[in-house]
Amino acid sequence: MAIVSTCTYDSRGQLVRPDTLDISRAKICLDLDTGEKPTFDRGHTHVFVVSDMGVTAEQACERVNSRLRRFFDRAEAVRGFHKITMKKSQSKNRLNLNTTISYEILYVVEADERSRSRSPESPNAGYQRGWSTVTPG
Repeated sequence: MAIVSTCTYDSRGQLVRPDTLDISRAKICLDLDTGEKPTFDRGHTHVFVVSDMGVTAEQACERVNSRLRRFFDRAEAVRGFHKITMKKSQSKNRLNLNTTISYEILYVVEADERSRSRSPESPNAGYQRGWSTVTPG
């Protein structure tokens, strides 16, 4: 399970970003979870990591892009879903020279009373704008 915390709002009704410690705890739980499924509990902030590897950076990019598309296809169907941040990391294994690309996605699924009044950008807008573009190297 990768629930970070319950949704918290400031006095203006804006979503407050979860504490870094809460995000780190959720990522540890995610590492220990063998289900590899994102969570979509209403009224909570979540974290999920999409990752894949390839013999080349291009292959890793293709594979992780496919996984990102599946994640955002599923997430778009969830009422109240909003992406907060999406961070990319890329590494190379020194033993077999495979490239691994990972995206850490912090997102919220707001309760119905909050989600109905908002008109956010598409949940995969960052993906469409090139978040997933990887320059091999």
